[in-house]
Amino acid sequence: MNDCYSARSGLVEKSFAVSTLVETPCALILVWLLAGCAGLQGPAYTYNEIVIVNQSRLPVRDVVVAATESGKSFSCGNIAPRGICSNEFRPQTYRGDPVQISWVVGDARQRNETIEFTLPTSFVAELPMRGVFVISEQGDMSAYLRQEPPGPHL
Repeated sequence: MNDCYSARSGLVEKSFAVSTLVETPCALILVWLLAGCAGLQGPAYTYNEIVIVNQSRLPVRDVVVAATESGKSFSCGNIAPRGICSNEFRPQTYRGDPVQISWVVGDARQRNETIEFTLPTSFVAELPMRGVFVISEQGDMSAYLRQEPPGPHL
């Protein structure tokens, strides 16, 4: 330990081979610590579908769902009363960023909302999630994440 301190502080002259050997354990410890910190980030969750449900008795139009950080978006031009619009795609990494959504119910003005999802503790990283946006009878928006339970699905 004293040699490592001396070689790094310049108090004792060491050859290149010796100082490399002395610093290698320090570098290995740094790599091990960084790998440990990366492991603390938790598992990577994914999503592969967006569903918009119109529970109102009026048509909904011009629906746009956009991730604020990535700029990715999904849109539905028209959703019939009591209808659904959905889109499946290859799994994308879920980052937990806020989502902007805008929509028009009937002939009313455009509505906008920012939604931040809470990842349920019961979800598992191995299964993709879907984002579900529900437009209520009154035209209000609610949203949640859904994940199918593991096992066979018919």
